[in-house]
Amino acid sequence: MSLKSLVPLAAAVAISSAALSGCVINSPSSSPSSTESSSPTAAASPEASGSSASSDQKTDASAPFTINDSGTKVRIPDGTTKVVINGSNLEVDGDDVTEITVSGSNNHIDVDSVQHVSFTGSNNVIEYDNGNAPHVMSDSGTNNTVTKN
Repeated sequence: MSLKSLVPLAAAVAISSAALSGCVINSPSSSPSSTESSSPTAAASPEASGSSASSDQKTDASAPFTINDSGTKVRIPDGTTKVVINGSNLEVDGDDVTEITVSGSNNHIDVDSVQHVSFTGSNNVIEYDNGNAPHVMSDSGTNNTVTKN
């Protein structure tokens, strides 16, 4: 058998391997796939992994809770200290947080309190219920407001 006769076989194996590399065998998994959602809230995560978050989820306080979806309502999990909002047209609700960074636009964020805010997007509203006015670290967008309820 010559090497020339093995070339078509090697090509077929390579094509089959490439075609099947994205396939998944039905096996139990601890996390939902990217098309599944465990709750009706937006895809958001403390590590920007895109997993869905439920309203009673506890997060690692050192990791930011990142929201990448748009056009939905999101509840910030209890215990979260840092929030990053990359999406747009969101309604975000939460308790006491230390820092909010908003890169998206046309978002309405309502929290109990916040200490520091930063904006790169435009037309965002942050409302807080308690405490002193947060320090605006940066605002390179336009028409962003921070008000006390």
